[in-house]
Amino acid sequence: MIGVGKVGEKRKKDGGFSLLEIVTVITIIGIISGLLVYSWGLHKKAIRTSKTLLQFSRYEKAIKAYCKEYGDWPSFFADEELICLSDGKASEDFIKILSGKNPDGKELSDEEKESFNPQGRSFHTFSADEFYLKDDGTRDYTKLSDAFNNKDIYIIVENPFDDDVIISKEKFPKVIQERINGDGIKTQIAIFSITEDGTNTIVSNFTDKM
Repeated sequence: MIGVGKVGEKRKKDGGFSLLEIVTVITIIGIISGLLVYSWGLHKKAIRTSKTLLQFSRYEKAIKAYCKEYGDWPSFFADEELICLSDGKASEDFIKILSGKNPDGKELSDEEKESFNPQGRSFHTFSADEFYLKDDGTRDYTKLSDAFNNKDIYIIVENPFDDDVIISKEKFPKVIQERINGDGIKTQIAIFSITEDGTNTIVSNFTDKM
């Protein structure tokens, strides 16, 4: 027993570590690393959510500015019709309406102006990160996406001249309907995005009315 004690004392003096101590340290480092990765993931999601909400808020302001300028919504926005920008044509038309230009930056033709933006006014300047990022790392400037690179952005508008309007609950996708209390939402414009699996939804100005 005395000999064993001396060996243990010698190991401690030499600064060595037992296998158990090494495994314990590695386990602790692994746990801390996992917590840091998880926290960073939540932080990134929060940032992207905030960016998406800001993006939708700017779309809403631009749509209202369009209405103030021309006295009505463009025909693109039929009352309470659910529009999804994942449709390539819908996304391109939306860009023409708010920017007063084609997705490639070229001026609208006279026919396009008549349909989308009579004076070719710019109500919103689309930045590169508002467009869908393809697998090859390039942007598709005909398709809009939220900050999560999700193309499923939905828009519903109501009567622009009536402040006391309600968008019917039945007009929304089921995943949004489940979050609505009552028969609908009192708002003129509803903008939201839904991932394909329905696990992540981001809604704009009508959140506090649900």
